[in-house]
Amino acid sequence: MSDDRKRDFGGLYRGIAMTGLVLILAVNLPGHMTTDSVIQLAEGRADAQRSFNPAFMSWLLGRLDSLLAGTSLFVAMNAGVFFASLVALSRLTPRVHWLAAVLVFLALLTPQLLIYQGIVWKDVMFANFAIAGTVCLAFAADRWSQVRSRFALLAGAALLLAIAALVRQNGVLALLAGAAGLILALRSRSGWKASLAAGLGLVAAGSAVILLASATLHRALPQLDPSTSGAGLRIIQHFDIIGVLARDPQASLEPLESRAPKAADALRDATAFYSAERVDTLDQAKGIGDYVWAAPEGVVPATWANLVIREFPDYASHRLEVFRQIFLTPDVRACLPVTTGVQGPEAVLAELDLPSRQDRRDNQLFNYATWLYGTPVMSHLPYALVSLATMVLLVLRGRPSDFVMAGLQAGALAFAGSFLVIALACDYRYLYFLDLAAITGVIHLALDPSGLGRRFWRHPS
Repeated sequence: MSDDRKRDFGGLYRGIAMTGLVLILAVNLPGHMTTDSVIQLAEGRADAQRSFNPAFMSWLLGRLDSLLAGTSLFVAMNAGVFFASLVALSRLTPRVHWLAAVLVFLALLTPQLLIYQGIVWKDVMFANFAIAGTVCLAFAADRWSQVRSRFALLAGAALLLAIAALVRQNGVLALLAGAAGLILALRSRSGWKASLAAGLGLVAAGSAVILLASATLHRALPQLDPSTSGAGLRIIQHFDIIGVLARDPQASLEPLESRAPKAADALRDATAFYSAERVDTLDQAKGIGDYVWAAPEGVVPATWANLVIREFPDYASHRLEVFRQIFLTPDVRACLPVTTGVQGPEAVLAELDLPSRQDRRDNQLFNYATWLYGTPVMSHLPYALVSLATMVLLVLRGRPSDFVMAGLQAGALAFAGSFLVIALACDYRYLYFLDLAAITGVIHLALDPSGLGRRFWRHPS
């Protein structure tokens, strides 16, 4: 055995990861904000929702802001959760290979770590907590015989994955994928019955946390305008209807045409502003606000359902094109690949006493990211392929923690796939979880690649 195979590079790996965290905080604090994050901070301060963003992140921003005004504590906490996960992964193997130290260093140079970890976005928080929860599950699977550790780790995983789902609704897929990975990890040790019980118990515990927290947040951050509670789904329906009409102007809009003809006409007129890149272009179609939102309750959802069934080829064509924009980002610059500084509605910034910001450091970070536009580093497709390959390798290697980390890859791919039916814009951040999960999975493999070598590339002695 060579000296490299005997040596443990765990100290170097962990040192690079923690130095990277310090560097990221140094160059990004107090954090970068866009309209969504500015509004969420305002919601947290006022203890009242004014958007249809999930309430948990707004509540958390408000609590941390009360300790230290602004978003510095949030950014430090959020990035710390992810880097703690990277460091913890090195404890799953007796020795850390030098390749993991190299890969974590290279990962720190990507905008996904260097800049995104400093952005106050729910997409970043969701990804960080989903990965942290999965790492807890990996430890639980690895140390299943240690009863105290097992239950503590399962409780931590359920809490972290529940928080992830509270931050992004379709993030519940990470909880389900984690449970599936746990079931596969335990099946050879405990049998299918016991492993299924463990997986279902995790889902039940996570679901209980989600339901309890949602009910509590409903009281802690009441919605100022109750009509916005279902606004997100309605916007998807408007977008889909207009997308179908853009392909078939003669498509029937019953029962909307009978119940609210002006709303139907407004949707037809809005096709002039349709773009598969983002729903925001429809803001120029004034009739949507005047008539479509005022349509009788239930009529627009019924019209959408009828249209999807009767005009399914056009609906599928619209949805595939929207997904192509978000997954392949043919024009990445149109998809907000990176943001720096602080931007948001002037009235809300004034309410927060928070000046807009785009200083020299922000410009330097942004310019650095632009050098990587159009490369595989800023493209979801390569990360999806890496994630798929990593999942296969982990399953074939078959360690208990490998099955759980393979579940992370499956969850990230399923999460990305869910945007086939819900995407409204091509913003790069929406599939950030896919990129970060792929990076984490590759690092997990690199921590001990010798396991793969023994399994696949060496003949038995």
